[in-house]
Parts: sequence; structure tokens; C-alpha cells
Amino acid sequence: MKTQVFNVVILDKSGSMEVIRKAAIDGFNETLAGIRKAQEKYADTQDHFVSLLTFCGCEKNYVFDRTPVADTHPLQIDEYCPCCSTPLYDAMGFTLASMRNYVKKIEDHVVVVTIITDGMENASKEYTGNAVKQLVEQLKGEGWTFTYMGANQDVTEVAFNISIRNSRSFVATSAGMKSTMMKDTSTRMNFFSRLAQFKQSESDGEPLSSAERGECYAAMADAAFDEEENNK
Repeated sequence: MKTQVFNVVILDKSGSMEVIRKAAIDGFNETLAGIRKAQEKYADTQDHFVSLLTFCGCEKNYVFDRTPVADTHPLQIDEYCPCCSTPLYDAMGFTLASMRNYVKKIEDHVVVVTIITDGMENASKEYTGNAVKQLVEQLKGEGWTFTYMGANQDVTEVAFNISIRNSRSFVATSAGMKSTMMKDTSTRMNFFSRLAQFKQSESDGEPLSSAERGECYAAMADAAFDEEENNK
């Protein structure tokens, strides 16, 4: 059985992101290219899907929604137009709840979530920080993995407050965005490699339960993140 890998990117498009608009687009496209490469390399054990939600106070917009990576296209400049405020909690709650409902019937799946923002939450109306934290904790228990990447804030503290272990800080410049997105791509490829090896070993032994498999996926994702951070 192949693992269904759902690559979820929640991308801030508040007004302050305008100064790194092109870098954000290029960074996402690099991530997308990495996912395509993983699909080709690990096609025997993994099927990759992409969700990209961009958000500001005006709207939450799915550029891709659980789209097979082969059917995606590079993000275009007119598909990402920064404006207004940062309802981060609403964007996270909306995306995570929807994805959870979708994958609950898929036996072998993993959801890899990356949140990218250059500012603090300041406009949510539907979700509180505590509600998002509880949701993240539940999903981590189901084998989901999360990375929070932020600028102009204490990234470690902000991530900790919503129960996200893996966080990266970036400088809100083109170079800063490029660097952190390259790290994210490298971490993903490391994780996908570990996942392929795990699937091979699983096929040679006793099958695991969904809960046991989820625990293994989460541990592998954390190990991939730590390895990238230790390679600084």
C-alpha cells in the first residue's frame, strides 16, 4: 500500500509580504519542484498531493487543494497578491480541520504542514490560539508533522504556543526567504527518503496499525528536521 503524502503550505499574504512577494513565490515553487522530484523518485511507495492556502484578512484562497503534484503548476505572480491583515489562527484552523476530515478514511497517509508568515496573528475571528494549539496537538498524535517559519517575531515562542516543535526564523528579505525555503525543501526530501526506507522495511515484516505508523512518521519527520538544523 502506498503512503498518501499530503503536502500542505499555509502562506501568509498580508500586506507586509509585498516586499518579499517574488521570493515567496520562488520559494514555494522550489518546494513544489522538490515534491515533484520525490514523486518521481519514490513512485513505488508514495503518492504526493499539494495544498496551498494563501490568506489575508480579505480571503482564504486555495491555489491547490489536495491536488496530485503532477497536476500542479508553478505559482504565478497574479495568484499571490499581498494585502491587509494576518488572521493566522483562522487560516490554520480552516485548513487543518478540512484536511483532517478528508484523510480520516485513508489508512496510510501523512500530512506535512508548513506555515509561512512574516508577522504575528492579528485578525482571526473564528479560531483562538488555544483552539489551534489543541487541534495541532491532536493532529500530531495522528502522525501529522508541522513546521512554522516566521519573520519579525520570536519564532520559537510563537510556534511553542501553538504546540509546534519545529520552527525556523527568517529575515524578511528575498535572501532570507530563499534560504529558509531551501531548508524546508531539503528537510522534506530527507523525510521522504526516510519514509521510502520505512515502507520497504514494513513490507518485509509485520504490518503496523495506523496509530503505530503515525508515530513512526512523526518521529521520522522530527529527525529529518533536526538533521537539517544540525547541518548549519
